[in-house]
Amino acid sequence: MTQDNSNPTRDMIDALETGDNVSAEKSFKDALSTKVGQELDDKRKEVAGTIMSKELETNDNAEPTEIDN
Repeated sequence: MTQDNSNPTRDMIDALETGDNVSAEKSFKDALSTKVGQELDDKRKEVAGTIMSKELETNDNAEPTEIDN
């Protein structure tokens, strides 16, 4: 059976229908890995965008501090 990696979910279903549990497990892991990887990548981009766009907070009401030598 030739697997098309562009659709691991379909491959998993096909493998289960033919009783090929090893291929079904591999297809399941591929589908899960792809989904988790995409979510992590999306979150990384979101966090990076937040960090890069966040302005430095300044406290204009702070009193100057003298340093004694």
